[in-house]
Amino acid sequence: MRYSRLHRRCAGLVHRLDREIGGIPRPFDLNTLLDRVEAHRGRPIELHATRVTGGPCGLWLRQADQDVIVYAENTSTVHQTHIVLHEIGHMVCAHRGACDLPLDSLTDLVSPERAQLAEHMLRRSTYGTEEEQEAEMVATLLRLAAETPPDELVDDRRLTGDESGFYQRMADVFG
Repeated sequence: MRYSRLHRRCAGLVHRLDREIGGIPRPFDLNTLLDRVEAHRGRPIELHATRVTGGPCGLWLRQADQDVIVYAENTSTVHQTHIVLHEIGHMVCAHRGACDLPLDSLTDLVSPERAQLAEHMLRRSTYGTEEEQEAEMVATLLRLAAETPPDELVDDRRLTGDESGFYQRMADVFG
């Protein structure tokens, strides 16, 4: 997917989420964002830190009654936050991705009972797929949105013809 199309699509999703959850916390606060996303989705989100030695550094487990985000505990706080935002990105984009980890391999990350409850999972290891690129873009834009007043978030539907033409020319030049 071209960068300009990816950015436009993800910016629209972040803008919509900002409206629907009552605002991305400004200044940014991950716990407040999680509370608002939980309320919006109507299901709890549990965070689970684990020691990662190779493989994915983040994982979203969509269970029947809750979402579980597993993230690397042996990395910086900034990186941990970004991992969690990336997994929220999968939720925001409504990704269904391939379930590419066998359930028995999850017992290293969460309890065997919890692993068996998993309906669907997404893992982050490379950014070669469109879904991973979207989740990564949403994570980045969520963090940037926390530094931007809501009325200044770029939403293609709010651009004038001149503004839209300007952004399209920029995208054509820079990709």
